Amino acid sequence: MTCRCVLCADKPDDQLAAITDTVREHGWCALRIAAQVDFAYTVGLRHSFQRPEIVMFGLDGEDMQNWLNAAVDLGREHGWPADDTDVEGVIEAAPVRLRAVHPSWHEALFGTAERFYDGDEGPFLQLVWPDEHGLWPWDEGVVEGCRTQQAHTWLPVDEHPPGGWRLVGELAPDFDLPAAPDSYALTTRSVLAGGQEPAWIGFDDSVFDVLDERGHAADDLCLAFLGELVVRYPGLRDCDVMEEGQALVRENGGWVSTDITADERAASERAWQSVQEA
Repeated sequence: MTCRCVLCADKPDDQLAAITDTVREHGWCALRIAAQVDFAYTVGLRHSFQRPEIVMFGLDGEDMQNWLNAAVDLGREHGWPADDTDVEGVIEAAPVRLRAVHPSWHEALFGTAERFYDGDEGPFLQLVWPDEHGLWPWDEGVVEGCRTQQAHTWLPVDEHPPGGWRLVGELAPDFDLPAAPDSYALTTRSVLAGGQEPAWIGFDDSVFDVLDERGHAADDLCLAFLGELVVRYPGLRDCDVMEEGQALVRENGGWVSTDITADERAASERAWQSVQEA
């Protein structure tokens, strides 16, 4: 693999300074991406070892950084394992496996690596972990968290099971709202099913409320992925200019911007608590 990274090309990038310094000193960097569900991936393996970068999903971000480092150390010391074979010694008391990431995920997930390699997406491998019974995300009967917390990046985005990771793959990186596609929004089942149109949209505490004309008094409040609502109502993309504490109210076929009142904020907090406890 020919390396086009900023180090080899001698093209300093101030936004990548901490990463390039780490790669220069250690050979790679394990980068943590904090999101609705964290993931982490390496930057520098292609530059230093002519190996695909590695990504891991769904566990504590700092732990995943440590496990990625352990996987690299293991590969350097004992040879890089073949894809889809059990690898011991990365996570204590559990094997892991490496699976090739389909290229359709690269743009949505690996923007920093793409910048480091000057636009060259390059190959990635996913470090996959099993549940406590030794079942893998693709096995029948696997624990739900093991299946849903890990993106199935060995599948093309359009073949991924519905859910948060598929929305990330489909909508990022062009999702300009101030919350991620897989973040939860407060809404109503009527809005989600298309029976009611959004009439009040609030953005506060980094989350969205997307409600119909009944507002927080609706009897069918629920949580849904923000990306799911945007797919159903593409006009929600216009909320990319919303700021914390702001609401949009539908009036006469258009939207009027206003500040969220203390009563609305209190109603939102009660609604979120109610649906999370249900």
